[in-house]
Amino acid sequence: MKATTYTHMLTSFHEGWDELHEAHPTAFSFFIKLVLPLSLLPVLMVLYAGSRYGQYYGPTVSMSHWETLAVAFFVAEMLTVPSMAWIIRQLARAHKARSDYDGSYALAAIAAVPMWLSSLTLFVPSVLFNLACAFTGLAMACALVYHGIPAMLGKERDEDVRDMTYLVMWIGGGAWAILCAILSMPFFSA
Repeated sequence: MKATTYTHMLTSFHEGWDELHEAHPTAFSFFIKLVLPLSLLPVLMVLYAGSRYGQYYGPTVSMSHWETLAVAFFVAEMLTVPSMAWIIRQLARAHKARSDYDGSYALAAIAAVPMWLSSLTLFVPSVLFNLACAFTGLAMACALVYHGIPAMLGKERDEDVRDMTYLVMWIGGGAWAILCAILSMPFFSA
């Protein structure tokens, strides 16, 4: 999958998705090539923000707290993608859609990319800017889920697919909120 194709996946039900569905990469290859490297990005950005702008984000937070936060966030990320893949697969089965774990994992991993990339905004010490970009990442993740579910599950857009899509978005939004809560820990730590 090319980076230029990825941008089309935000707005298309077929461009990029059909190619990915045909290639059928394994969950392990997605983990090694996409999930693990991009999961490290927020961790590194949290450590950077803590060391460079720590006093801005949490005036009383020590660097050891930032390190603990980065580790906790990484563990949460490692649990979130496979959990979302499992949820997508279970919902697909419940809606009698063709599903396998590899396709569900691919969709969960691809949908998480904008949220991982939004961590780059931690180069700028501005809570409002960081939040705006995080919400933009969430909106882009929802667009990827919206367009990816029919393609990856081999179903046409119908009422069942629509319901499943919105449920995945709600659950994913909840997971995102939990990850944000982990990141907000410096504001409540002493």
